[in-house]
Amino acid sequence: MPVPSPSGMPPRRVVVTGLGAITSLGASAPETWQRLVAGESGIRRVPDLDPAVHPSVIRGDVADATVPARFLEGKIARNTSRFARLGVEAAGEALLDAGLLDANLGPTVDLAAGGALLGTCVGGTYDDLIPAYDTFSTRGPARVPPHLHVMFPHNLAAYGVQARFGLGGPSATVVTACATGAQAVGEAFHAIKHGRAPLMVAGAAESSRHPFFLAGFAAMRALVTDANDAPERASRPFDATRAGFVLGEGAGVLILEEWEHARDRGARIYAEILGFASSNDAYHPIAPHPEGFGAARAIRAALADGGVAPESVDHVNAHAASTPAGDLAEAAAIAAVFADRAPEIPVTSLKGALGHCMGAAGAIETVAAVLTLAEGCIPPTANYRTFDPEIPLDIVHGAARPAAVSVLTKHSFGLGGQNACLVLKRWDGA
Repeated sequence: MPVPSPSGMPPRRVVVTGLGAITSLGASAPETWQRLVAGESGIRRVPDLDPAVHPSVIRGDVADATVPARFLEGKIARNTSRFARLGVEAAGEALLDAGLLDANLGPTVDLAAGGALLGTCVGGTYDDLIPAYDTFSTRGPARVPPHLHVMFPHNLAAYGVQARFGLGGPSATVVTACATGAQAVGEAFHAIKHGRAPLMVAGAAESSRHPFFLAGFAAMRALVTDANDAPERASRPFDATRAGFVLGEGAGVLILEEWEHARDRGARIYAEILGFASSNDAYHPIAPHPEGFGAARAIRAALADGGVAPESVDHVNAHAASTPAGDLAEAAAIAAVFADRAPEIPVTSLKGALGHCMGAAGAIETVAAVLTLAEGCIPPTANYRTFDPEIPLDIVHGAARPAAVSVLTKHSFGLGGQNACLVLKRWDGA
């Protein structure tokens, strides 16, 4: 049975009515989805990175020239950090997709009770704070930008969304490393499920192009370094030759609504969210528990939250960042939860095509997971060619796979032992 609401009221059903995304594959959810399904890659070599200095010179960057500029302009746009601009644009796309904005970009219903729950790993730390510190160090405090402290903080993406679209309800920012995006969606789901809001804008945004950010992961030896001349083949989730991840960036946003709220306004519904849970490995700040114990706890708890039996799950949208230890630990968690069925469940990871978009990864991947349910299609795991006998799973690869997926789990795991899992269901109109 589903977990009861803390308020004592029956839990509310939560549906997805709008999607928005900005990624290295495209500046919208439809374009990103179409190119994922086609097996394309958004990972490229970065021209201004010297391989003599940087062991890895490839990333899944978002091209600024492709990013829409529909929702922020003038001084407001100039004083909004890049990560927050990506978040606002993706949120605007999702609101339009949900029919909550009209052709003039004004609200079609009163959004005042709606909230926003967004996440990010680094916010504007690298884009705004570090350059401002350089100015402070070389030119003195008088030259520090006056808008610095309303640009780089992590909560400014949620603020930007709520201010632009008049959302006066619950507001929060999630910062749980690479689990951030899925956890933001999950916490927003719970806000509606437990009666705190009728509608939530949920997701995450990341701007991670700064070479200092790249250098930190290079120092950890976490990045793949054997494909600088073949970037589209660098990230190899679940593959026996996987050798590290590729940085990516972008934004993913979903519109979540209480089912009756969506029904009453005649909204098109993509999917239903059934459950969410998070956990911590309590093991190591970098390495996942090798047996996937913490990840398995999150998956089991998310299934329990939605009253879903493991036997009902027929697809896994995995975290799988293409790291030797991480992918193996996730495979162990999948085996622990789904037991004898684990080798039969189709599994995919999108990081081979997008790179690891850090805080935004789970949100972008949840957008794709919703479209898998709605479109009946599982995108392929890019660059999966060599079977790893320690990962005996059905990895979707080579080409997209048509599949009438009914229930899926979406996994996101991160540094600091963070684990998050969502359970989503195809909308059947009932």
